[in-house]
Amino acid sequence: MLTIQASRSILYNIEPIGIETGLVESLVSYLIRLSYEHNINVGHLVNKIVVPELHKDYLERSSKYGGNSFYEGAKTINGYTDNSTELVRVLEELTTRIDLTSLTLFKLKDLVPLRNLFKETFSWCPECIKNWNDTNKSIYYPLIWYLKPIQTCFEHKCFLIDKCPTCYKKTGILRRKMIPGHCPFCFNLLIQDEVIKEINNQEWQWHTFVYLNIECLIGIKSSKLFAKEQISKQLKFIKHQYFSNNIIDFSEYLCIPKSTLRAWIKSENMPPLEELLKICFKLDITILEFLSKSLQNVTISHLVEKQNTKKELVIRRKLDLVSIENRMKEILKYDPPISMAATARMVDRDKRILYCNFPEYCKQISKRYRDYIDLKSKQRIEELKKEIQVAFYSLVNEGIYPSSRKIQIKTKRSLLRERALQEFWKELLVKNNLYNG
Repeated sequence: MLTIQASRSILYNIEPIGIETGLVESLVSYLIRLSYEHNINVGHLVNKIVVPELHKDYLERSSKYGGNSFYEGAKTINGYTDNSTELVRVLEELTTRIDLTSLTLFKLKDLVPLRNLFKETFSWCPECIKNWNDTNKSIYYPLIWYLKPIQTCFEHKCFLIDKCPTCYKKTGILRRKMIPGHCPFCFNLLIQDEVIKEINNQEWQWHTFVYLNIECLIGIKSSKLFAKEQISKQLKFIKHQYFSNNIIDFSEYLCIPKSTLRAWIKSENMPPLEELLKICFKLDITILEFLSKSLQNVTISHLVEKQNTKKELVIRRKLDLVSIENRMKEILKYDPPISMAATARMVDRDKRILYCNFPEYCKQISKRYRDYIDLKSKQRIEELKKEIQVAFYSLVNEGIYPSSRKIQIKTKRSLLRERALQEFWKELLVKNNLYNG
């Protein structure tokens, strides 16, 4: 057990990035950077230094026997539950810092429920990582990237991605081999040659609203200005002022079930962050206005115009089937192929609509993309096999046993982490009568 001394830190006292801004570093990112600065992997830092100080028997057992308990619970590390506050306590003691709570959503715990708040897997902006890498800035992962409603990068006007552009694997929120800006599987930089930026105006309007409002929310210095009861109070006021206390009309306007809306108004439940943003977007006010201002002083002009209207008219865009079909024919010729998700964004139509009206085109586009990804993956494996083979025979010719460790040193890369490459290495050992396993 470590003895924590107030006079000196056990770990480097590295400064978090973006404190008190909307792009503040996440606690997960800080842990990854801390490991990197000490030239050890995350797994070693967690198992040998962090877990013993958490005083959790189940984590110590998991750490001892190679379990994943700490990593499986990593999704909420950036939140405000016990695992988050305890990790903050330990890292502050180990680094002698006093500001690591700012890397979590602790200040918003009375306003933002955890339900549907955090992503299951890591997503990032490849342009941000590329720019930081090119300009020799510290690569880090902002807290905002981990929230479910955030799907785009406002600065680069592109979608966040959640698959490594090299090995096409998704990664969890925290992994033992994570290095800032690199894939924990193939260790290549998390950037891609061409970033898909086709976001239609209507969609971009929503993503911009979400991003800027969450950025402002994360950047506030304190949530003491906001009362938990404010959400209920505001919804009650709008129902009374603009919908004549008619909960049915109000719920239809917001596209929220009336039982759910009624529970929010009565403070029985708190709306998830994304639902609260949808309400603010619908009302055309910012989330900070909704949480801090009296709506009696805020003119919601479009609601004033609709005050005497019972039902909101929904105007559907007419489908131009010929134009869409021609566009999809063009997409079928793209080289390299693109996915159906990218196709839907380019055509500016929901994927379900495209599958309903053009099932054959959709199947062809999807198959071309899957075949392309499979081909790239196979080509990558074959290239790595050649690299392993060269290193293998080079070691044999030097009279050195070609162990996985020696091949890693020879190639300066961890090539034998993937099963297919491990099997290839074993085949070489068997072929050369060197297999002893």
